[in-house]
Amino acid sequence: MNIEMSSKQKSKPKDYSQYRDDPVRFGTEILGESYTDEVKTLMESVRDNEITIAISATGTGKTHSAARIACWFKSVYGDDAQVLTAAAPPENNLKTILWGEIGMVVNKHPALFEHCTITSLKIEDSPKSFILGLTIPSSGTPAERESKFSGKHAPYLLFILDEGDAIPDEVYKGIEGCMSGGIVVRMLIMFNPKQES
Repeated sequence: MNIEMSSKQKSKPKDYSQYRDDPVRFGTEILGESYTDEVKTLMESVRDNEITIAISATGTGKTHSAARIACWFKSVYGDDAQVLTAAAPPENNLKTILWGEIGMVVNKHPALFEHCTITSLKIEDSPKSFILGLTIPSSGTPAERESKFSGKHAPYLLFILDEGDAIPDEVYKGIEGCMSGGIVVRMLIMFNPKQES
């Protein structure tokens, strides 16, 4: 997924704000998809709750759903939205799994992102409006990992964390400081129940 558009090619983003209260309808009407009741519950929980934790077995659709939630959030909140995604190391977890799903949405619905610059871990329509993949360093100090996830602020902010049970505590500490401001701030944490934590 490496698509670049010049500023001459970019068009004004379409207004999807009518879907702010209905991520499921956004998925059915704009993405042309249908969802299980569990996926609908997950989408609505992200809409309604500051923190949503999705714990389920492998292959149940968490990551598939998270990609759609990322695209919904960015689309409905437009220029004021930032979606920050991360997955437990190694970096391949983020690039191939979560961003593989995001890439499928981009490839299937290019008109939704025609105003954006798209690279391997970033979909951006302005320096303040994007979906971004942040890698978690497997080396370095806890303070360095915390600082990478600190200082993120936007009126509409969504964090999506895959393999959340293996993400270091300092990442959550950095994110916690970001969740105190904004109009709508959400965090989705997903993991398989492999261990108690």
